[in-house]
Formats: sequence, C-alpha cells, structure tokens
Amino acid sequence: DTEYGSLANVSSATFANTVPVLGVLVALNGYLATATVSAGTPYGTEASGLRRASSGEFFRTDAFVLSNGSGANRYPIRAATDAGDVAQPITANEAKVLLEQAFTIMARARAQIRQPLDSQAQVTISLVDTRGQVLGIVRSPDAPVFGIDVSLQKARSAAFFSGPNAGPNLLTDPSAEVRGFVPAARSFLGNPAAFTGTVAYSARGFGLLHRPYFPDGEVGRPNGPFSRPITKFNPFSTGLQSALIIQNIAEHVNFVAGASATDTAQRCTFIPDAAPGQNRLQNGIQIFPGSVPLYRGSTFIGAIGVSGDGIDQDDMIGFLGAYNASQTVGGVGNAPTGIRSDNVTVPVGGNNVRLRYVSCPFAPFLDTAQQNVCQGL
Repeated sequence: DTEYGSLANVSSATFANTVPVLGVLVALNGYLATATVSAGTPYGTEASGLRRASSGEFFRTDAFVLSNGSGANRYPIRAATDAGDVAQPITANEAKVLLEQAFTIMARARAQIRQPLDSQAQVTISLVDTRGQVLGIVRSPDAPVFGIDVSLQKARSAAFFSGPNAGPNLLTDPSAEVRGFVPAARSFLGNPAAFTGTVAYSARGFGLLHRPYFPDGEVGRPNGPFSRPITKFNPFSTGLQSALIIQNIAEHVNFVAGASATDTAQRCTFIPDAAPGQNRLQNGIQIFPGSVPLYRGSTFIGAIGVSGDGIDQDDMIGFLGAYNASQTVGGVGNAPTGIRSDNVTVPVGGNNVRLRYVSCPFAPFLDTAQQNVCQGL
C-alpha cells in the first residue's frame, strides 16, 4: 500500500545511472540479439500480438484474441481435429457456443485477486479437443497475460488425464523418472488401470495428486504420487510437472547461454505425437484448478481451461460455461457425475480421502446474491 515515490528519492534513478554501477545489458540468443534496450508495443495493437476481436471472430467485441501481427487470429474458433479417435467430435458451432457461454459467465463473475473489490473477473479461456489441439482461445481485455499459457495448459491437462492415452503415453516417455510416476499413481489409487480414460479428471482433481502433502494442506502427510516429497519439493522441481519438461529447459538454457547452436523444439514434453508434430501436452501440464473435460453423453471429446482472477472463479467459469452450452446446443457438456474425479477415494491415515472436481466460489456473481451455483449440475 506504499507509493513507490515514498520509499526513496528516485529522482536520479535513470537507466543511464545504473550502467555499469548496477550491471550491464547482455545479449541472449533467441531473445535479444544485441545488448540494447528495445521499445515496447502498445497493448491491443497488432504488433503486441493481442488485439480486440472483430464481430466476425467472436460474439462480443470486448473480447481479445491472439494475433500473428498481420491481422490473422492465431487461434480462430474451429472444429475438432480428432475425427479418427472420436465418433462425434466437437463441431465449430459447438466450440463457438462453449467459448461464448464461458465468456458470459466470466462477465458476471466477481474477481478474487483484483482490486478494487467487486471488480469483474478477467480471464483467458482455451478450448481443446482430445488430442490437445486448440479449437479457440479468447480473453477479456485486462486478463493476466500469464493466463494465456496457463489456461491452455489447464485445458490440455484435463483432456490428457481424462483420456485413454495418459498412462500409455507417460509409460513411453524416454525419461525413466516420468515413466515411474505411472505405477506410483496406480499403486496410490489402488487402481492398476488408472489413467486409461475411466475417470474424468478436472485440473483440481488431478492437481491434488500433485501436492507435496496428501490431503492437500495437512502437514506431515505423504506426498501425492505425482509430487516430490516435501523435503525435495520447490517451485522449480514439483514432480511430474517439472520432470516432463526438464530436458526442454536444459536444451533451451544451453542455447540461450551459447553452449549449443540448437534450441529445444517449440514444444514441451517428449510423449508420443497425437498428430504430426503435435503431442497432447504441447506446452506442459498445469496443477492449479481451472479446467474440466468435456463429454458427449459418456464419450470424452475435449476440455476447456480458464486462467485469470482466482482458481475457484476459473473452475466456475469452465464448469458453468460447459453446463450452459449443453443447455444451448445439447450433446456437449460436462462429464457424467458418476465418472468425475470426486468419486475417487484414497485411504490415508485410516480415512478415505475423496478427490475433488470443481470448487465454485462463495457469492460468485456481481449481478445476484445467488450461492451454490454449481451444486447438482
């Protein structure tokens, strides 16, 4: 709550006064070709890569999309690419309705991490098919920029762990450590067929298996099967999440530092491709809540991920967006209640601990005092 100017006399804090006293600029391969300061670009312009959606791209022109810098939407709404795997894939119209309904919920939602209080939530919403291919990305004007990557990670994580390929794909990863997480998780859950498409895992449900304590927050408990033990856990080494991409990070660091002439491929993880040049976890996994898998009846067809102003808000926007889409177009919506991850229980310390599915916030909307908005859906 302290203004920056009151912390110190900053009148002489110019960039020129910092060099070389406090440090010097350095060139970084792939980022900064020469050791100079570059000008920024105004947010919302083509050059920034984020611009306002046109009326032909999205039903609300207060939405923003990712641009290629020349006017083209990088992730336009489209039909699913997995016709060879799914009998009735998501259609372009269903994709449009799913994103519209989630955006509509967002426009009513009360933000959790934004000031002033009672501000509207601002998020990025990503939609994927069963192969992790993007079917559309849309965001509100002031949504956190990090949410672009995180919302897509969430969507792909829910799709991956809810589909039939999670266990088999991880077991073919070149890393023995990554492969080892699968039998550990199956033993922990008491289910030798876990992660073969029998359970609909939200990011919240899967994420609880990736905590250094299970149940989450109960100090002294064992770690979840996808997590490091608490003595080895840190933000840079979380477990399966970090093990999947550690090779990519090493390759990239070597390239940036000039130790290698070859950068890592513009993709994360080394699991098998679901389509040429595209795996199901192209930008890694996310262990924060905020995504749900999508179903047509009992058939898994994709996932929606949300990131922005609070993980409970993210949960609600994706979950209610999918529910409202099912009421609008029918045929596409949330997982059947009987297969959701909150049906999974794990024996811990003499108790059966239930996983979660979604957790919608208290007093979630700005336009009504309604509570328990996700209950029974």
